[in-house]
Amino acid sequence: MHNLNTFISVGKWLRKYAVLLILLITLSWEVGSTLLYGMPPVPQLPPAGYVLEQGAVTLQWNRGNIEEPITLQISTTEDFNEPVFDKVVSGITQRYADNLERGQVYYWRLIQNDIPGPVSNFVVSEQHVNL
Repeated sequence: MHNLNTFISVGKWLRKYAVLLILLITLSWEVGSTLLYGMPPVPQLPPAGYVLEQGAVTLQWNRGNIEEPITLQISTTEDFNEPVFDKVVSGITQRYADNLERGQVYYWRLIQNDIPGPVSNFVVSEQHVNL
């Protein structure tokens, strides 16, 4: 009977604190990943939603884990199924001007250790000069 009461008490405790436990597990996974792989590279400039009026765009990011290569992807779709640019890059900037289309939104992200970072975007103005 004692074992049954203990089991019931543990079950009640788990139900009561399940959300807190899930949050703690998620947080510890994020912290563990950061400690293991370092901070992922994060887009810095241009700010999300930037409107490109002329010329090319220069993308800038923080370096992330300095020991690992970074892949830059640029796509016309948020799912990155068919990126228009997909290359390993060095440094913290990349100039992009290939096949820009007026009115098109371009999404970009950085991948390091097979982990995609946050997505940012820019749009080419309908009145873009030098296309």
